[in-house]
Amino acid sequence: MKIIRLLWFMKRFAYLFSMLALLLLMGSYHPFFVSITEVEYSSKTKELGIATKFFPDDLEEALRKFTGKKYDVISGEKKSTGEAINAYYQNHVQVRINEKTRELQFLGYEIEKEVVWVYYNANKVSGVKAIEVTSTLMYDYKADQTNIIHIKMDDKRQSFKLNAPNQTARLSK
Repeated sequence: MKIIRLLWFMKRFAYLFSMLALLLLMGSYHPFFVSITEVEYSSKTKELGIATKFFPDDLEEALRKFTGKKYDVISGEKKSTGEAINAYYQNHVQVRINEKTRELQFLGYEIEKEVVWVYYNANKVSGVKAIEVTSTLMYDYKADQTNIIHIKMDDKRQSFKLNAPNQTARLSK
């Protein structure tokens, strides 16, 4: 009877250990593909700020497909990685203020826990009646990519969920 219990315990332990090992091996895997972009305009400061959040592995793969080179956004060379991120972002994101395309200034990127934040801004923005963001971020990487875009214009805020082929979010006063 003791041997049967011991065998049952060992079998149960082996099962739990294998499940734990599987979970640890899948630690960097995530079942969804999403980027989140925050666009905020202040009429007081006349500044437009943009922050986009990515999963590092998704961004690295998108950069590899875009440039043909491999990048490590977490521990790689920051200057060349930043240049690649900027080129990729500028190719996939367009911001229009009152129907006119606005040039964005790349401020940099940072790692926060398990995500990468990418930052842009535009200065001397006044008389804003509408903000339109066109984003095809990661669409060329994953067909089931979702881009969530939050646009805030002073006290007015609206959120958009974009899946390919949808790529435009617009907020008007």
